[in-house]
Amino acid sequence: MKRTLSAAALVLLAVVALPTAANAAGQDSYGPGSCNSITPASVARGASVTYSCTDFWAAGQRVAISISAEGAEARTLSTVADETGNIEVSIDTQSDPAGTYTLTATQGAVSDSSDFTVLDPADAAAASAADPSAGGKALADTGFASETLPWLAGGLLAAGAAALGVVVVRRRQQA
Repeated sequence: MKRTLSAAALVLLAVVALPTAANAAGQDSYGPGSCNSITPASVARGASVTYSCTDFWAAGQRVAISISAEGAEARTLSTVADETGNIEVSIDTQSDPAGTYTLTATQGAVSDSSDFTVLDPADAAAASAADPSAGGKALADTGFASETLPWLAGGLLAAGAAALGVVVVRRRQQA
């Protein structure tokens, strides 16, 4: 009886403690924050695209940005990350010929690359008329915060395991 209760307690502890430890360890194991990359991903020449990153770069340090494409003159610019490591840069495409461009942002050994497309105005209008989602619009934010879901699931699992343990103990006592 004591062995069964001890085993059940260890299983319950493992079920509750391991996901918590994995969640805590996983906070930094996926690297720095995230780059939201370039929006919109496709524009008519003359429009601007925005490159943004959140909590990705070292705070207060300069980030070098290079923009290149086949058949186009490469250009460079730089910006300084704010105190939380965020940057947001608007890139004008007025003088850029149509094509696919690669933007590479670099700070020391850390870099991020994203692509965007510049279209001739006539091609951009035709693409927009044929596909209303053209223009690189992001998906809408639903407001769902999934950080609480694992905790809720773990709590329900622990409660179910405890209830099952009580049923098993009572059944054995009555037998």
